[in-house]
Amino acid sequence: MPSSSPQYHILPRTSTDSLSPDEFKDKPLRRPRNSYLRTVRRACRLCLRPIYLLPLLTIFLLWQLLLNASYTSPPPFTVPAHERVYIAANIIDGDLITGAWGRSLLQLVDLIGKERVFVSIYGGPTQALEQLGGMLECEHALVSESENPLDMASLPRTKLPTGESRVKRIAYLAEVRNKALIPLQTGKAGDFDKVLFINDVYFDAADATRLIWGTNVDEKTGNAMYKAACGADFVGWWKMYDTFATRDAEGYSIGVPIFPWFAGEGDAISRNDVLAGKDAVRVKSCWGGITAFDARYLQPQISSPNLPLKFRSEPEPFWDSSECCLIHADIMALPSFPTSPAIWDELNGYDKGIYMNPHVRVSYDAGTQSRLHFARRVERLFSPIQRLANWLAKMPVFNARRTEIEGEIIEDKVWVSSMAPPPTSRSAHAKRATIKGTPRMDDAYWHAKGHYVTANRTATRGAYCGVRQLLVVKEVVGEGEGNWDNLMYEVPPLGL
Repeated sequence: MPSSSPQYHILPRTSTDSLSPDEFKDKPLRRPRNSYLRTVRRACRLCLRPIYLLPLLTIFLLWQLLLNASYTSPPPFTVPAHERVYIAANIIDGDLITGAWGRSLLQLVDLIGKERVFVSIYGGPTQALEQLGGMLECEHALVSESENPLDMASLPRTKLPTGESRVKRIAYLAEVRNKALIPLQTGKAGDFDKVLFINDVYFDAADATRLIWGTNVDEKTGNAMYKAACGADFVGWWKMYDTFATRDAEGYSIGVPIFPWFAGEGDAISRNDVLAGKDAVRVKSCWGGITAFDARYLQPQISSPNLPLKFRSEPEPFWDSSECCLIHADIMALPSFPTSPAIWDELNGYDKGIYMNPHVRVSYDAGTQSRLHFARRVERLFSPIQRLANWLAKMPVFNARRTEIEGEIIEDKVWVSSMAPPPTSRSAHAKRATIKGTPRMDDAYWHAKGHYVTANRTATRGAYCGVRQLLVVKEVVGEGEGNWDNLMYEVPPLGL
């Protein structure tokens, strides 16, 4: 054919005829854009199949129960052969006195040694105390409140906006606790090394000895070193009870009351101590249903006119602080004894000699007490949940007085009561929005009862203990009624 004729390629006869030799060279494979997501989804579906999920859960639970449990291996300690213990209690449940509580008390006396124990109880009922007294083989003073009632006229009273005078509940409780200390502070019981307060709780006698002699043990001497040491009390195997008296090392109230109990505010000293499994968690205050004290703070000392300390309350009408918190504040305000560690006197330190020992746990019912061992096995799982819950619940609760120092002059809003009667119209007086059962008055009601003025006040000791509320004693109690009232509706809102 002429050279000018067009050239045509033969049509391919098979599927490979049209491929060039380069098509068979190695080339990197490109996955579709969403293939990685599909792979992850397939893996998740595979893991979630029961045949695979059950072994994974079993391994996780075994790891948690055996390797990640908390406060299951307490350090050893010894019970000194020479120290004497004064056991104080305020308990009015006759079934507990003659039942589980009384049995644990008798066991505790045996563990310590009956010749080294004095038991003082102020409470009742009389018959239950007499029955317990018949079984105690140590020195004791068991006083029935019904036969030796408090002199209400001697208690400090607070004037309410209504003009009436009432006894604050904390003033009453402080005096009840002081009643249990009378034999110690009058010298009738003799000299003691430790004071142990026990609430109306279910407790283990061995745990009580651990609190007394197994908290913050000095490695050289083997002695427990503290000004006060508290256990932890529970109303459910997972829920701590003592939120009113407990304050962390920086004075913050606790967070949501599940492990590790404390919030992460500030340097989170107390929270981190719990997560580290320490038997001496640094705090500013605690009670936990069972508390041990260096007895020198609660009995007369020739070298100190400020001793013995007594339980007390705050006189300010709209500010309540637990007597169990204020006693710790009073202890911290005193100089340490010469035999105490020097670190307790560091002005900027967090170690003030007040500790919580989470190895020691008590509860308010037998069922909870029986499940506390299980709680130690799983409670670490609650830590991230509690941190999130603290954030959602905005805890710890804000306390504007947390950092106040005793004696400071603080500019504040002070309520001045009016002598005029409050309005009685429905729009002003009867318009009460009930929130969780607590009546709330509107602004017109409060404006008729008084007003706030700006004034200076002097900061009191232990301001971090307080909360804005008003609890008062019922001086006349009807049948089936409680013996105190929460008068939140009588606290004037700060926003007026």
